[in-house]
Amino acid sequence: MLLALTHQWALLRDDRDPARRPDDLAAVSRAAGRMLRPGGAVLFLPAQTRNVALTYPGALRGARDLALAGPVPASGTLYGTEVGAAELRRRTDRLERVWVLADRDLLAGRWRVGDATERAKLDVLAHDFVPGPERVRGDVTVRLYVRRTAVTRSPASPTAPPRPAPR
Repeated sequence: MLLALTHQWALLRDDRDPARRPDDLAAVSRAAGRMLRPGGAVLFLPAQTRNVALTYPGALRGARDLALAGPVPASGTLYGTEVGAAELRRRTDRLERVWVLADRDLLAGRWRVGDATERAKLDVLAHDFVPGPERVRGDVTVRLYVRRTAVTRSPASPTAPPRPAPR
Protein backbone atom coordinates (compact mmCIF):
# COMPACT_ATOMS: atom_id res chain seq x y z
CA MET A 1 0.00 0.00 0.00
CA LEU A 2 2.87 2.37 0.76
CA LEU A 3 4.37 1.65 -2.65
CA ALA A 4 1.05 2.48 -4.38
CA LEU A 5 0.72 5.73 -2.42
CA THR A 6 4.31 6.70 -3.19
CA HIS A 7 3.78 6.00 -6.88
CA GLN A 8 0.55 8.04 -6.98
CA TRP A 9 1.78 10.97 -4.84
CA ALA A 10 3.08 13.09 -7.74
CA LEU A 11 -0.13 12.59 -9.72
CA LEU A 12 -2.30 13.47 -6.75
CA ARG A 13 -0.27 16.60 -6.07
CA ASP A 14 -0.53 17.69 -9.73
CA ASP A 15 -4.30 17.12 -9.73
CA ARG A 16 -4.68 19.50 -6.80
CA ASP A 17 -2.59 22.30 -8.35
CA PRO A 18 -4.97 25.22 -9.14
CA ALA A 19 -2.76 26.32 -12.02
CA ARG A 20 -3.61 23.09 -13.85
CA ARG A 21 -7.35 23.53 -13.57
CA PRO A 22 -9.30 25.27 -16.37
CA ASP A 23 -11.87 26.38 -13.79
CA ASP A 24 -9.79 27.89 -10.99
CA LEU A 25 -12.78 28.86 -8.87
CA ALA A 26 -10.67 30.67 -6.28
CA ALA A 27 -9.19 32.96 -8.96
CA VAL A 28 -12.64 33.64 -10.43
CA SER A 29 -13.97 34.39 -6.96
CA ARG A 30 -11.13 36.83 -6.28
CA ALA A 31 -11.74 38.59 -9.62
CA ALA A 32 -15.47 38.83 -8.89
CA GLY A 33 -14.78 40.11 -5.38
CA ARG A 34 -12.62 42.93 -6.74
CA MET A 35 -15.28 44.03 -9.19
CA LEU A 36 -18.65 43.43 -7.49
CA ARG A 37 -20.12 45.48 -4.68
CA PRO A 38 -22.73 44.33 -2.14
CA GLY A 39 -26.22 44.65 -3.58
CA GLY A 40 -24.97 44.25 -7.15
CA ALA A 41 -26.97 42.08 -9.52
CA VAL A 42 -25.33 38.89 -10.81
CA LEU A 43 -26.19 36.41 -13.53
CA PHE A 44 -24.47 33.04 -13.81
CA LEU A 45 -24.31 31.78 -17.37
CA PRO A 46 -24.84 28.85 -17.55
CA ALA A 47 -26.26 28.01 -14.12
CA GLN A 48 -23.33 25.67 -13.43
CA THR A 49 -21.10 28.74 -13.16
CA ARG A 50 -22.85 29.35 -9.83
CA ASN A 51 -20.34 26.85 -8.43
CA VAL A 52 -18.02 29.86 -7.92
CA ALA A 53 -20.48 31.37 -5.44
CA LEU A 54 -21.15 28.02 -3.81
CA THR A 55 -17.48 27.12 -3.40
CA TYR A 56 -16.15 30.58 -2.43
CA PRO A 57 -19.18 32.51 -1.17
CA GLY A 58 -17.27 35.34 0.48
CA ALA A 59 -16.57 37.33 -2.69
CA LEU A 60 -20.22 37.25 -3.77
CA ARG A 61 -21.79 37.77 -0.35
CA GLY A 62 -24.45 40.44 -0.61
CA ALA A 63 -24.82 40.15 -4.39
CA ARG A 64 -28.31 39.52 -5.81
CA ASP A 65 -28.50 36.37 -7.90
CA LEU A 66 -31.09 37.40 -10.48
CA ALA A 67 -31.96 33.96 -11.79
CA LEU A 68 -32.07 31.96 -8.56
CA ALA A 69 -35.61 31.02 -7.53
CA GLY A 70 -34.75 30.29 -3.90
CA PRO A 71 -31.92 29.13 -1.64
CA VAL A 72 -29.77 26.43 -3.22
CA PRO A 73 -29.97 23.99 -0.26
CA ALA A 74 -33.78 24.22 -0.25
CA SER A 75 -33.91 23.27 -3.93
CA GLY A 76 -32.31 19.90 -3.32
CA THR A 77 -30.10 20.42 -6.37
CA LEU A 78 -26.42 21.13 -6.84
CA TYR A 79 -26.76 24.58 -8.43
CA GLY A 80 -30.25 25.66 -7.34
CA THR A 81 -33.45 26.14 -9.29
CA GLU A 82 -33.72 29.11 -11.60
CA VAL A 83 -36.77 31.23 -12.41
CA GLY A 84 -38.38 31.05 -15.84
CA ALA A 85 -37.56 33.28 -18.76
CA ALA A 86 -40.47 35.71 -18.16
CA GLU A 87 -39.57 36.21 -14.49
CA LEU A 88 -35.91 36.71 -15.42
CA ARG A 89 -36.87 39.45 -17.89
CA ARG A 90 -39.05 41.10 -15.23
CA ARG A 91 -36.17 41.04 -12.73
CA THR A 92 -33.78 42.69 -15.19
CA ASP A 93 -36.23 45.35 -16.46
CA ARG A 94 -35.23 48.09 -14.04
CA LEU A 95 -31.54 47.28 -13.73
CA GLU A 96 -28.91 49.66 -15.04
CA ARG A 97 -26.02 47.23 -14.46
CA VAL A 98 -25.59 43.52 -14.12
CA TRP A 99 -22.46 41.47 -13.50
CA VAL A 100 -22.18 38.23 -15.43
CA LEU A 101 -20.04 35.25 -14.48
CA ALA A 102 -20.07 33.21 -17.64
CA ASP A 103 -18.36 30.52 -19.59
CA ARG A 104 -16.01 32.31 -21.97
CA ASP A 105 -16.92 30.06 -24.92
CA LEU A 106 -20.63 30.66 -24.38
CA LEU A 107 -20.22 34.46 -24.46
CA ALA A 108 -18.08 34.14 -27.60
CA GLY A 109 -20.83 32.14 -29.32
CA ARG A 110 -18.77 28.97 -29.65
CA TRP A 111 -21.60 26.89 -28.16
CA ARG A 112 -25.31 27.31 -27.59
CA VAL A 113 -27.54 26.56 -24.63
CA GLY A 114 -30.77 24.61 -24.90
CA ASP A 115 -32.52 25.75 -21.72
CA ALA A 116 -35.11 28.55 -22.12
CA THR A 117 -33.85 30.48 -19.08
CA GLU A 118 -30.27 30.34 -20.33
CA ARG A 119 -31.40 31.60 -23.75
CA ALA A 120 -33.37 34.37 -22.02
CA LYS A 121 -30.23 35.45 -20.15
CA LEU A 122 -28.34 35.71 -23.43
CA ASP A 123 -31.22 37.54 -25.15
CA VAL A 124 -31.58 40.10 -22.36
CA LEU A 125 -27.85 40.76 -22.36
CA ALA A 126 -27.68 41.06 -26.16
CA HIS A 127 -30.70 43.33 -26.59
CA ASP A 128 -30.82 45.46 -23.44
CA PHE A 129 -27.19 45.74 -22.32
CA VAL A 130 -23.74 46.48 -23.69
CA PRO A 131 -20.61 44.75 -22.38
CA GLY A 132 -18.21 46.69 -20.21
CA PRO A 133 -15.06 45.87 -18.25
CA GLU A 134 -14.20 42.24 -17.75
CA ARG A 135 -11.71 39.89 -16.17
CA VAL A 136 -11.01 36.48 -17.60
CA ARG A 137 -9.84 33.67 -15.35
CA GLY A 138 -9.36 30.41 -17.18
CA ASP A 139 -12.63 29.41 -18.79
CA VAL A 140 -14.75 31.93 -16.85
CA THR A 141 -15.33 35.61 -17.61
CA VAL A 142 -16.48 38.17 -15.04
CA ARG A 143 -18.02 40.99 -17.09
CA LEU A 144 -20.10 44.07 -16.35
CA TYR A 145 -23.08 44.77 -18.61
CA VAL A 146 -24.62 48.26 -18.65
CA ARG A 147 -28.11 49.02 -19.94
CA ARG A 148 -28.06 50.55 -23.42
CA THR A 149 -30.12 53.58 -22.38
CA ALA A 150 -27.67 54.32 -19.56
CA VAL A 151 -24.80 54.32 -22.05
CA THR A 152 -26.51 56.55 -24.63
CA ARG A 153 -27.75 59.20 -22.26
CA SER A 154 -25.20 61.61 -20.89
CA PRO A 155 -25.93 63.55 -17.69
CA ALA A 156 -23.79 66.48 -18.86
CA SER A 157 -25.70 67.07 -22.10
CA PRO A 158 -28.71 69.31 -21.60
CA THR A 159 -31.91 68.52 -23.39
CA ALA A 160 -32.85 70.80 -26.24
CA PRO A 161 -35.64 73.25 -25.50
CA PRO A 162 -38.96 72.40 -27.13
CA ARG A 163 -39.57 73.99 -30.50
CA PRO A 164 -42.48 76.35 -30.81
CA ALA A 165 -45.53 74.95 -32.55
CA PRO A 166 -45.85 76.00 -36.19
CA ARG A 167 -48.40 78.76 -36.85
